[in-house]
Amino acid sequence: MGLAVAARLMVQRRFAPLMAAQALGAFNDNLFRFALVNLATFQGLTVFGLERELMVPIAATALTLPIFLFSSVAGQVADKYDRVFIMRRTKLIEILLMIAAAIGFFLNSGLLLVIVLFFMGMQSAFFAPARNSALPTLLEGKELVTGNALVSGSLNVAILAGAALAVVFVVREDAAFILSATLVGVAVIGWLIMCLNKPAPADSPDLKISWNIIAQTGKVLGFAFRAPDVLRPLLGAAWFWMLAASVLTLMPLFTAAVLGGDETVGLALTALFTVGAAIGAIMCGVFTRGQDALIFTVIGAFGLVIFPSFVALTTLGWPEPDPDSLTSADVFLADPGNWPILAALALSAVSAGLFVVPLQAMAQRRAKPEVRGRILAAGGIMNAATASLGQFTLFAIALLALPLQAAFGYIAVVSGFAGLFALWRMMRPGRYTE
Repeated sequence: MGLAVAARLMVQRRFAPLMAAQALGAFNDNLFRFALVNLATFQGLTVFGLERELMVPIAATALTLPIFLFSSVAGQVADKYDRVFIMRRTKLIEILLMIAAAIGFFLNSGLLLVIVLFFMGMQSAFFAPARNSALPTLLEGKELVTGNALVSGSLNVAILAGAALAVVFVVREDAAFILSATLVGVAVIGWLIMCLNKPAPADSPDLKISWNIIAQTGKVLGFAFRAPDVLRPLLGAAWFWMLAASVLTLMPLFTAAVLGGDETVGLALTALFTVGAAIGAIMCGVFTRGQDALIFTVIGAFGLVIFPSFVALTTLGWPEPDPDSLTSADVFLADPGNWPILAALALSAVSAGLFVVPLQAMAQRRAKPEVRGRILAAGGIMNAATASLGQFTLFAIALLALPLQAAFGYIAVVSGFAGLFALWRMMRPGRYTE
């Protein structure tokens, strides 16, 4: 049933343009961000002469800060105006931003590129609640899990493609031209595709929008906290984003200090995690039946107990590798002794994909239509907050003098509690069927 629903949605105007446009937007976000980070790390691009070690957190903050600042306003906009109309306008703004980014690349201006990155974060802050609140309008209840699975799967693939091409493009002599042409071209294509989507009318057209960011952020979070049946899946999804940020932050150092691999191994493991999460999401969409999808969250949660625990316990006694003789990806992948670790990391990612998709659909389905945009915007705020916390994983491990494997143990423990809670909710009499 899920496979048939997925095949049908991927060719229909009420969904396919939205999925494609958001994937192209995610590709552009990550191509631009990773190009900026690589130029700062390897080619001396800077802002006000700052060291390269500071450029990475500056880039990360420039992208996530607008989500904190503008999600509350974006949620109101998503409740007042047609959601597809909002997405078309944000895609049009993306074209203008990519033209500005092209100027920044040709001028080699770190300041202009960071400013553009900030406005890209703002554009994403308005696109996300419009997209999330549009899905329950455009899709039937039994299609929500499959639709979210397709969105999540395509998003992960787009993120990986953007990050990988950034590494390839920045080392070319014509890096400024190829980056600019790709970013502007993809933005134009994304806007044209989004123009094909059917409308998704808002449920509160008379809402008066307030631009008091601080007050509205508190109010938007209040909507979520006063709807505990929506808050629970939002918190579960926020845990997923914290997990993803923790793993992606941890992976380079874990690769070198524990697995003895160089940067090519780190890139391979990052790709493995991203593709695995996409596979988990798509599996959830293919195998779900109607609204009965919470079981996939339970399976995913316990997968996140078993496989990260295996990684932690297996590598805990490994000897410390020589930092001057790290293994390349081809040698690392060819060694059968490393395959169990690779399999566990891949299955951890698949479990993460299974875990999050039903929660996204559950929050969309349960949120009241007249406040859906604002409640889902609260989810965006929580996702950004937890992802930011996840980036401090290495700092916390160093502060507590713990081995790197402690991060995987932490993931297993919290996921175990999440799985037990989801299982309890699923088995309660009179529960929701999702």
